[in-house]
Amino acid sequence: MSYQALYREFRPRRFSELVGQEHITTTLKNQIKYNNLSHAYLFCGARGTGKTSTAKIFSRALNCLSPDDGEPCGKCQNCHSNSENDIDIVELDAASNRGVEEMRLLLEKARFTPFKLRYKVYIIDEAHMLTPEAASMLLKTLEEPPEYMIFMLATTEPQKIPATIISRCQRFDFRRLKVINIVERLKQILNLINKTIDEGGLLAIAGAADGSMRDALSLADQCLSFCGNHVSENDVYDVLGSMRPDFLFKMTDALFKSDTAKALLMLDEVVKGGKDIGVFASNLTQHIRALLLVKACSTCSDLLECTTDALERYRSQAKLCSEAGLLRALELLTHTQNDLKWIKLPRILFEAVLVRICLPENEQNLLALSERISRLESLLQKNGHSSSEEALPLELHAPDIGTNGSFIIPEKNDSAFCTIKAKHNIKEAPIANGEPEVQDSIEQTQNIPISSDVASSKAEKQLYLGNDIQGNFNKAKADKESPYAPVWGALCKALQSKNFALFQNAKNASSAILEENILCVRFSQTFEAAYNSLNTKKSFELLSTLLKKQNPELQLSLRLG
Repeated sequence: MSYQALYREFRPRRFSELVGQEHITTTLKNQIKYNNLSHAYLFCGARGTGKTSTAKIFSRALNCLSPDDGEPCGKCQNCHSNSENDIDIVELDAASNRGVEEMRLLLEKARFTPFKLRYKVYIIDEAHMLTPEAASMLLKTLEEPPEYMIFMLATTEPQKIPATIISRCQRFDFRRLKVINIVERLKQILNLINKTIDEGGLLAIAGAADGSMRDALSLADQCLSFCGNHVSENDVYDVLGSMRPDFLFKMTDALFKSDTAKALLMLDEVVKGGKDIGVFASNLTQHIRALLLVKACSTCSDLLECTTDALERYRSQAKLCSEAGLLRALELLTHTQNDLKWIKLPRILFEAVLVRICLPENEQNLLALSERISRLESLLQKNGHSSSEEALPLELHAPDIGTNGSFIIPEKNDSAFCTIKAKHNIKEAPIANGEPEVQDSIEQTQNIPISSDVASSKAEKQLYLGNDIQGNFNKAKADKESPYAPVWGALCKALQSKNFALFQNAKNASSAILEENILCVRFSQTFEAAYNSLNTKKSFELLSTLLKKQNPELQLSLRLG
């Protein structure tokens, strides 16, 4: 073929041409300068980081007649004759020559001295693929090789190589290349061939390469074949099948503003554009990871490896998101990426995930509840309310109550309920046990605190359990309007120091209503176990005793359902 791929044409031929591995090249050059050589080397690292290239450069430098500061001169007879077909430089692919017979043949040839070079070098690529028997056969020669023989083993999975072989080698770990190193090397190569790629396109290629210089050169080669001598940023994203940063920022805005319709329409745009949903899921996951890093770290430029403008944009968007929401979105997306590989209808699965991210109120777990609280707090701050100074509206307290997320609902025929319903736009929906489920409209109620003229005497006696127990209950109602509000909350606080296990069960009460001189505490069927624990003779006596200390005239009644 007349054309040669970029990664082959520009394979490093000197240590100085290797990118991002100075800790290795400096050591190897010093060994050549001071003739302090080992008999075996192990090069470990991810793909495309320069392991095999380093082995070839090192073998050339070992046999160079006049090395230049540890570098092969490239002018002497040995440097010119040291090619891939040289009889004294043997490169073996352990993936296809992994058995005992292949190793026996190799070791038999090793008995002969070099034909024309100073050292006979064996480069064994993918050394972890050797069978245990072949590795055992290599051990003796590797431990005491002839003085003219040097072994170089390269592998991407050093953990699979027997410890007996590792202990006989000098080990060098190759680092994944940074984005900035890949971009600089790409610019050098493009200048040599008189072709250009936009800065944003180079960053996209370097990010997609995942630390591999070979992958980056292959992607650049593909982009040049697609566009010619000049490649724009949009062309690079078209070739990679990735989404542009602007699209990811808009999608994230829709997700964290609960704009479900916009998020689904944007996904439809991805599908109709011929993009792979798995690639889009990966891009979105990386974007949300960047927001989480910006949120958690004050300085994270090294972690993100992006431009200054992109970092500022991440910081601006991260202010609109809570850590709980970002963590929940990351958890959903990472789990979904595994499922997308096996499902026949990936679009449906991903649509469901986007809806779940948009609507945390439909989730009954800690992260979802934390995100709901963060969103409500941000809404209050945006509208000039302070959560520490003003009480939240009744319907906005739902995430804080107990462990089952329920709260007290006045009866339908109560005048207070009618007033609240009209003023706060509360909608009812039937549920399985016949009780109404209250759904709040945050947009219409976020600025409307409950006033004293709303509650009737019956509604005042509905004890707001979750905030009582947590100590954040509405002090205005508790102190001025309703003498009964703190009763069950104070009892639970007293119980916490007496018996913590009973206290945990007591928090699961769904309502506490004062009827005459009887405090009726009700538990739903879901928390029957908590009810049974409190309704034993010993536990009930303890609760009654604590209640008598608060108010000698009150009696306790526990009810289920």
